[in-house]
Amino acid sequence: MNTPIVELKNVSVKFKMSGGNYYVGLESINLSVDPGEVVAILGPSGAGKSTLLRVITGLLKPSSGEIYYKGKLQTTVNDKMAMVFQNFALFPWKTVSENIALGIKEDIDPAERQKLIAHVIDMIGLEGFEDVYPREISGGMKQRVGFARALVSKPEVLCMDEPFSALDALTAENLREEILDIWSKGNAGLSNIIIVTHNINEAVYMSDDIVILTSNPGSIKAIYHNSLPFPRDQKSSLFLKTVDTIYNVLTANIMPDLPKIEEKEKLAPIPHASVSEIIGLLEVLDDNKGELDLFDLADEIKRDFGTTISIALAAEMLGFVETPSHNVIFTKLGKKFLDADVNERKLIFKDQILKIPLIKAIFDMIVNSEGGTITREECEEFLGGKFPNENSEGLFETVINLSMYAELIDYDSRDEEISLISENV
Repeated sequence: MNTPIVELKNVSVKFKMSGGNYYVGLESINLSVDPGEVVAILGPSGAGKSTLLRVITGLLKPSSGEIYYKGKLQTTVNDKMAMVFQNFALFPWKTVSENIALGIKEDIDPAERQKLIAHVIDMIGLEGFEDVYPREISGGMKQRVGFARALVSKPEVLCMDEPFSALDALTAENLREEILDIWSKGNAGLSNIIIVTHNINEAVYMSDDIVILTSNPGSIKAIYHNSLPFPRDQKSSLFLKTVDTIYNVLTANIMPDLPKIEEKEKLAPIPHASVSEIIGLLEVLDDNKGELDLFDLADEIKRDFGTTISIALAAEMLGFVETPSHNVIFTKLGKKFLDADVNERKLIFKDQILKIPLIKAIFDMIVNSEGGTITREECEEFLGGKFPNENSEGLFETVINLSMYAELIDYDSRDEEISLISENV
């Protein structure tokens, strides 16, 4: 039996928040990656995908648990791994060659250094761009520089955090093909690729195993072994069936089709979504006869899959949509809200938001407080105590955004104090 190239044992990550609370980013992660595999990490926003990748590379130390590389305990940044980021992360004052050179970790002879740089420039298709600056090249070429900088260090594991999401579809497709080609030929010394993605098609197209994360706290929901042979045809029935299977596993955890039980007193966190995102979702539904599949909706509103789910769930909490069988459907109230003028929208929004137990609880806190105000710190402490696995700062911002739109509360950002608008007192 082969020794795993990467193995995580009972790994958890906690982040200290304001007020002394902790946000659990990852909990009890157990994962084994065999040599020669491409592994995709998939999950909704806030599930800890990027956090998990940083733990694997050693860029982030876990709060508990152990990481092993080829059977040896990993305690520092792993120099056998290289990272490619979503936002290119290039130095604008350095040329393409100079940016690539930053990936060379060893102190080597200048001639050998240039030889290494020339090799990856040829491999990644950057010939003729050696002396230009990032501002002079396209997004696709910038990401090629990012790949070249990672590969020049001769890593055994290439880690990629949403590397294609900032690119147009055709450029992303070409780069995926080229990276898989480099890996499969072995001419860069690559053993494994680990990619964080929100794109199910991308995960199915590239990977041998798909690690599906769930959130609150971030943990492994399932690991799907992808047995489709290479090269993969994205239009084949088997490919589409695999995408549908992953889709159902992912959404079943986030949007389960279960009978709704009225528990008015039970507090639940509000999914992170702004008013403008909720209204944008409703407008897209209106343009599509009031119903869309979540996948299609994500494409329409130009958000990743996890963010789309959060917006849809927030809209559902407000009574504006329903989400049966992974579809998002307008309710009569949602249509009424969208067709209303600004003032009527605010009145509808206020009525609905006060039906959310968490908003009502914070409203009551303010009413019962001395002086009719509470501080941001007091509110975040309350949120952190009720939802220890949520990001209390992010949840606070969501509550404030929705409540201020409804003209329910006023927030003084300078003094960080929350009070009720006079007509609500």
